[in-house]
Amino acid sequence: MQNLLKNKYIALFVLYFLYFIQFILKQVSLVQHFDYMKHKKEILIALTVLYAGFIFYLSAQANLSVPSSYFKIPIMYELADIAKSLGLNFVIDIAEYAYMHMDKVAHMFLYFGLGVLLHLTFQNSDNVFLRKYAAIIAVVLGVFYGISDEFHQSFVPGRTSSVYDLMADGIGLTIAQIIFVILILINLRRKKKKDGRETYPAEK
Repeated sequence: MQNLLKNKYIALFVLYFLYFIQFILKQVSLVQHFDYMKHKKEILIALTVLYAGFIFYLSAQANLSVPSSYFKIPIMYELADIAKSLGLNFVIDIAEYAYMHMDKVAHMFLYFGLGVLLHLTFQNSDNVFLRKYAAIIAVVLGVFYGISDEFHQSFVPGRTSSVYDLMADGIGLTIAQIIFVILILINLRRKKKKDGRETYPAEK
């Protein structure tokens, strides 16, 4: 009797395992046939929301800090010596400030990423207004999220809200938009040159 029950459980286990394998294979098949470009807008929205949630999660952590000891890499000292030899002392000053304020650097990089995702989301929107003013809206919305983030931090033990953190957020958001604007201008310039060559082909 015990052997029968044992065999029954083994059979059930094997059966459920096969169902699980079938489910996994089905999901893999769906992923392989998923049209990412067709659903790019939805994917970008999902990524932006998840990224914003990640920032919220970090803000909810008590006594969260960026260990500056991780950045004491020997090559950094060599780069500093090279910068000094080239007379680029301002680069060293910026690096030293960043080293002393790693939390601000972390804020800047985090919101740089948010700025990139916000811009891409608005740029791929069906709304013409959002596409046209993607950079401005990304900064404004990102700053508002930063304000809410700082407000949220004021209730977390060991964390405080800071105007300087918000400024770092704004800088990260703005840098992201500047890069996008530069890339757009470069692309437009290339397109203009290409159209010009097609309109006025060189004489042989």
